[in-house]
Amino acid sequence: MAALEPNRYPLMWMNGESDRCALYALRDITASDTVDLIQQFTVVKRAVIMGTTVAAAVPATVSNSTTVTVPAGANRDAGYLLVYGVAGVA
Repeated sequence: MAALEPNRYPLMWMNGESDRCALYALRDITASDTVDLIQQFTVVKRAVIMGTTVAAAVPATVSNSTTVTVPAGANRDAGYLLVYGVAGVA
């Protein structure tokens, strides 16, 4: 378990001024790793991990309003994180 550095989840696409959707590329992730999205979101409403070798699409847990936790099963994996929520400062 680790708090991922921003270079391990680069922002690929983002849209929205009040409500926001964003897509991040995930690199070298393991179950229980965390991604802090406070730079782009005030509150994360939904988060889904997609395209890992473990599953096609899996809901991710959100804590502290902007922290997303990688679900069980990922082990030095890659994929995408699709996020919906309330826009932040970015």
